[in-house]
Amino acid sequence: MVVIYAEKSSLAKEIAGALGAGKRIPLAGEPTIGYYQFRFQGEDAVLCHGVGHLAQLVPAKSYDEKFSKWDLAVFPCIPDTFRAAAKSQTVTCLKLVKSFLDKADWAINATDPDREGELIFGYVRDVCKYTRPVKRVWIEDLTDEKIRKAFANLKKENEQLSAQQAGCAADLQKAGRARDIADWTVGTNLTVATTKKFGSFENLLSVGRVQTPTLAMVVNREKQIISHVKTPFWKVIAKFSSDGTEFEAEHEHGNYDNEADANAVQAKCSGNNGIVKTKTVKHTTTSAPLLYNATQLQIACSKKYGWNSDKTMAVMQQLYEHKLMSYPRTSSEHLTEAMIPEIKETIQKLFNTPEYRNYAVPEEQWSAFTSRHFDDKKVGSHPAITPTTKVPDLNGISEDEKMLYDLLAKSIIRMVYPKVETDETSVVIDVNGNKFKANGSVITNTGWYSVDAMSENKKQLPNLNENDVIPGKYEVKKGETEPPKRFTEATLLAAMELAGANVEDEEARTLMKMQKKGLGTDATRVAILKGLFQRGYLERKGKSIIPTEKGIYLIDSLPVEELKSAELTGEWEKQLNDIALGTKDFNQFVDELKSTAREWYNAVAHSTADKFVSENDSKLICPLCGKKLNKMQWGYGCSGYKEGCKFSVGEICGKKITESQVISLITKGKTSVIKGFTAKSGKKFDASLWLDKNTGKINFEFLKK
Repeated sequence: MVVIYAEKSSLAKEIAGALGAGKRIPLAGEPTIGYYQFRFQGEDAVLCHGVGHLAQLVPAKSYDEKFSKWDLAVFPCIPDTFRAAAKSQTVTCLKLVKSFLDKADWAINATDPDREGELIFGYVRDVCKYTRPVKRVWIEDLTDEKIRKAFANLKKENEQLSAQQAGCAADLQKAGRARDIADWTVGTNLTVATTKKFGSFENLLSVGRVQTPTLAMVVNREKQIISHVKTPFWKVIAKFSSDGTEFEAEHEHGNYDNEADANAVQAKCSGNNGIVKTKTVKHTTTSAPLLYNATQLQIACSKKYGWNSDKTMAVMQQLYEHKLMSYPRTSSEHLTEAMIPEIKETIQKLFNTPEYRNYAVPEEQWSAFTSRHFDDKKVGSHPAITPTTKVPDLNGISEDEKMLYDLLAKSIIRMVYPKVETDETSVVIDVNGNKFKANGSVITNTGWYSVDAMSENKKQLPNLNENDVIPGKYEVKKGETEPPKRFTEATLLAAMELAGANVEDEEARTLMKMQKKGLGTDATRVAILKGLFQRGYLERKGKSIIPTEKGIYLIDSLPVEELKSAELTGEWEKQLNDIALGTKDFNQFVDELKSTAREWYNAVAHSTADKFVSENDSKLICPLCGKKLNKMQWGYGCSGYKEGCKFSVGEICGKKITESQVISLITKGKTSVIKGFTAKSGKKFDASLWLDKNTGKINFEFLKK
C-alpha cells in the first residue's frame, strides 16, 4: 500500500480530484479530518492530510524539568539532538496519519513544494517513526493536468527535484530543519535572557533570528528621522521660454549652503538672455518589468490597492486553490524556457476574454520572448507567479481576486508588447558665464506602457538648437534637507528582501535576490511583520510603520550587535539555501549556530541595562500603598497583596476595564463615561467610575439628565 500525505485538506481535495480518488471519508466525530481510498498505479492507496504543522520542536522543559523556570543560571537550553512531538491540538489527526503509515510499503510526500513543506513531512515521519521509502511529488500549480503530470514524475528523495532546483528533497528537508533549529535556539534562549534582564512577566521581550534585525531596521530609520536637523539650502533657478513654451533649468552648482552666494549668481544672470551651448538627445528603451515573486506581488498590491500583506497573501492563496495562478510562495521573477508554450497558450486565452480583448495582438506581431523573462539560470525552486492556463470567467470570482488576477494577467501580456522608447533630451544653457541644465523626454513608442497604464508624466522641452538665444528670468529658491521617509509595509518588505540594501538597478537587485541573502523568505516575511505588530514592537500611523517605545527599548538595550544585523541574518539565510542545494553541511551549520547562540546568551545574561518600564507601566501604581500594579488575566492587582493591600480593578458589571481607563482612574480619580455596564436585572447602563482614594472603593457616577 502507498500513503500519499498532503499538508492540508484543501490540497488533498485537489489531488483527489485530479487522480480520481473518489469521495472523502471523514473521521468519525472529527469531520475536519479525513482521507481517500483508491487505486494508484495498480496498488491500494490512501490519500490523507494534516492541518498544517502536525508536529513541532518540543519546548525546553521537555529536555529537562529545570528549564520549566526561566532561570539565567540554568539556561541556555541547547540540546545535543532536537526532538519533535505532536502539537496538542493535532494529536487526533496525527494518530490517523500514523495508522496509515504503519501499514504503508512506501509513501509519497505531497506537501507544498518548498522548504517548509519538506519540514512538515519530516516531522510527521519522525513522530510516526516511519522508515520505509518515500518519494516526492513536486506540484507547480493545482490544475488537474499539472497534478497528474507531477504524479507521473515522482522523485526519489536523493534525486534532483527539477531542472532548476539543483538540490534534492532530502537536502531541502535538512534546510527546513536547520531553519527551525536556528529559530528555536535563538528565540528560546535569547527571549529568556532578554526578558529576565530587561523585561518582566508583564513585559515579555521576544527575540528572533529574523524579527529582531527587521525591527532594528525600523528603529534605526526612526532614529535617523528624529535626529535629522533640517539644513537650509538655496538654489538658482532659471525660467526660459522658447516658441511660447516655458521650462525650468537649474544652475549646475546645485545647492548653495550660503544664501549670499546664490544671490550673487542670480544678480550676475539677471537681465541676460541664455545661449544654448549644447544639446544632447539620447534614445533609450525600457523593457517590460520582471514578473512577480511573492514579495513583489505583495508590494504591488500595497502600492496599487492599499492592501496589507495579510490580505494579499489570503487572496493569492484563494487564486492558487482555485487553480488560477501558479505556486504563490516563490522568490523567482523569471520563467523557464520550457514554459514558453504554456505562457503562449495563457496569453492567447486572455486575449479571447472580454476583459483583455482590447490588448490583443496577433501572434505574428508579438515581441520575441527573451532571457529577460525566460532564464533557467535565474529560476530557483519555483518560477515566477503567473496565471495558469485555466483562464477564468472573471464574473465568477470575487472583486479582490479580480484585482490581483489583473496584475498577473497584465504582467505576462506586456511581455509580447515592444519596449517603451523614449528620447531623453539634455541642454546646457549659458547665461553670462553661468551654466544651467535642463532635461526633458518624449515617449516615441508607448510599447508595454499601453498595457499597464504606467506611462509617466514626462517633462518635455521645446525644440531647441545649439546657439539659440532665449530669454530667461532668474530666482533664488530656498529649501531644506528632508529626513528619510518612514517605512511603509511595501518599502519594509522590499528592504527585507534585500537585507536592508538600497539597490536601484533592477539587474543588481535580481542578482542579490538570487543569492538568497534576504531577511526571511518570500513565504515567511508576512508572518514576521505580523508578529512584530502583535508583540507590540511596531505600530501603524496611517500607512507609515513606526517602532513603539518597547521596540526602541529592545534594540537599544540588546548588547548583541550581530543579532540586530540584517547582513548577518541575510548571510544565515544564504547558508540555509546552500544546505537546500547540497553545498553546505547541515551539521556544520547547526554546530556553528549552537556556539553563536551560547555567546549571544552570555552577552545578554551579563549585561547591565535597566529593566524596561513603559510609560503606562510607570502610571500603574497602587493609589493606596504606592506599590506597582500587576497586569493579570482578570484585571489589575496590587503587588503588595502579601503585605495586606487589597486594591484591585477587575471586571465591573460585566465590563472589562481597559488599561487606559485604569490609569485614568488612578491618576485623575475618575474615568470618562464607559458604555455597556450590565445591571443585575440584565439592563444595560452607561456611567463613569470614580475612585475613593481613602478606601480604594470604585463607585459609579451617572449622567445627569
